Amino acid sequence: MNVRKTSILVPLLVLGLLAAQFSSCEKYVLPDIQLGQDTLFFSAASGSQTLHIATNVITTANPAENWISADPQWFDESSTISIKVAANPDSTSRTGLIPIKSETILKTLVVIQDGLE
Repeated sequence: MNVRKTSILVPLLVLGLLAAQFSSCEKYVLPDIQLGQDTLFFSAASGSQTLHIATNVITTANPAENWISADPQWFDESSTISIKVAANPDSTSRTGLIPIKSETILKTLVVIQDGLE
């Protein structure tokens, strides 16, 4: 084989390998989190409600306040989670936040609970 044929074949081989690599890659899916609601309202009594979350990434729901809980606290696909609140012993209403996040997205669920009447 002469030098001229070799100098043409090497770049063609490299281009062929690059084309094969890119054609076999999976398509990138943009991360997404959608909340069924962005606010939940509770009476002063303890209680629970469900929240639908549509997601295509690993997602966590970790309440910032100790009177609120979320179950499950992490999931990796669309899910329905249970949000529970403890009874509010005060006469004033209270508000809490649940950050719902992935590695790159942050959504916030607001929880509002009435006070005792």
